[in-house]
Amino acid sequence: MINVSFLKKIQFPKLDLGFAFRPASFVGIDIGSESVKVVQLHREHERALLETYGELKAERYFQKEAVATRAGFLTHLDQNFVDLLADVLREANVTTKRAVFSIPATSGFLTVIAFPLMDSKELGAAVPFEAKRYIPIPIQEVALDWQILEADDITKRMMVLLAAVPREVVSKYERIAELLKLDLEAVEIESFSLVRSLLSSDRGVTAVINWGALVTTITVVDQRQIRMNHNFGRGSREITLTLARSLGVAPERAEALKRSVGLSDKPEDREVVSVIAPVVDTILIDLERVMMAYNRSARRKIEKVVLSGGGAGLAGLVSYVSKRLGLETILANPFARTIFPPFLQPLLKEIGPNFAVAVGLALRQIAST
Repeated sequence: MINVSFLKKIQFPKLDLGFAFRPASFVGIDIGSESVKVVQLHREHERALLETYGELKAERYFQKEAVATRAGFLTHLDQNFVDLLADVLREANVTTKRAVFSIPATSGFLTVIAFPLMDSKELGAAVPFEAKRYIPIPIQEVALDWQILEADDITKRMMVLLAAVPREVVSKYERIAELLKLDLEAVEIESFSLVRSLLSSDRGVTAVINWGALVTTITVVDQRQIRMNHNFGRGSREITLTLARSLGVAPERAEALKRSVGLSDKPEDREVVSVIAPVVDTILIDLERVMMAYNRSARRKIEKVVLSGGGAGLAGLVSYVSKRLGLETILANPFARTIFPPFLQPLLKEIGPNFAVAVGLALRQIAST
């Protein structure tokens, strides 16, 4: 029986004789809709040393699946995941067996719920009952955890962060890890990994926008605690496909144009920008609506935006978002919390937004050993 605790410590009990040598290296494995990212970190004198990293596109591993089985994480065949992960772990030269997996935003559930002020025992009984109103699947089929964000003696109210993951998702990870002969140290909803790798020392109010291929997630964090999380079923692949269709080019060429031209303000790039900008604007409208709703109800307003995910590589996106939202906007830099050879800095800065979840996963265990 596993002990799943999404907010405190997601641990899978293991035999520990106390004297066995346990290498302090961990690999974070982020399974996205388009690719898998891995990052191996080593703990040395309270520091996280980058040992290796890698990424592998996922599409060809699932091409032989029936169309009906290609609707998402749970519906992909276990063996295809095993083949994909075995290849990326080998090609990245990952040496540790101690792994932490990310739970996709669409497979987990995060929300903040208001409760009357009560003690921890009463809350433990009330949360599962109240969770039924928010979780779309039977409560007995999910693993639940919660954390008190704040309690107000004046209003007699408390705000509680609720996290839930279908037990079926956890079981799938267990099967995959067993087939790969990995020690499954933990599983974690990716929003928590992002907070750890990007905002571990930030005391302000920040919106982390994780721009994935199919889903864009916004996570509002205040003093390192998640206060709001919302997913949108639109991502960077929509920009690629729209651009390819409008210009009559291959998706590969459209992807290259996103990174080289993107939201350029040069006159000669107007044709490309005129296709990309409306798609970006549509996504930003949804994000802005959620941020405004949060600001209306929160005591402390959003001060900054951090862009992560593969979609953050769109040229000109940082300045475009900053102007649109009127907030300081920066690119995610998860490797800032790791030690690495100086010559890697330009490359890691470029790929950082896409590896933010994987870095956060590996850092979870670095901080806890």
